[in-house]
Amino acid sequence: MLKRTIFIVLILCSSLFAVEEGNIKSEMESKIATITQILQNKSLSLESKKEQIAPTVDNLFDYKTMAKISLGRVWKKLSSSQQEQFTKKFEQKLKNSYFEKLELYTDQKVVVKELEKPKANRIYLHSEIIGTEESYEVIYKFYKVKNSNDWKIYDVDITGVSIIQTYRKQFSEFLKTKSFDELLASL
Repeated sequence: MLKRTIFIVLILCSSLFAVEEGNIKSEMESKIATITQILQNKSLSLESKKEQIAPTVDNLFDYKTMAKISLGRVWKKLSSSQQEQFTKKFEQKLKNSYFEKLELYTDQKVVVKELEKPKANRIYLHSEIIGTEESYEVIYKFYKVKNSNDWKIYDVDITGVSIIQTYRKQFSEFLKTKSFDELLASL
């Protein structure tokens, strides 16, 4: 069930783009409805669903910020070229994970709840994924793009577990015994 929940989170994330603060909740509700319709359309093949959803993925994620957070202190030690390589590999890893989970959608409902603004440049959108047997709290974490009125998601918490912090722990453990080049190759 957790795999299905992660899938739903990625589906919802993939359909959002940088938005203004006042529109975050309504944009999420609208995008959730659109993506749900695509997923529920039984006449579409899995490939067709991917094709309809895929173009919106790049508009949501700030892959560089996500990659930077997932590597922690190691990021600063990398050359610009290594940072770019890692960002591309990390982006591909997220996308592959997302598309592998398309088949897991089984009509879960998503309820967008309230916004929380813990800092001037951070907004958390609380939501809930409701399945037939279980429900999960999901918090979409937005940051304010510098020199802009736009906000983008930089992380998602599922029942209190951060996707990016999970990757950070995995990468940190990996780098204790292996090189950065080995990490890059493993992605």
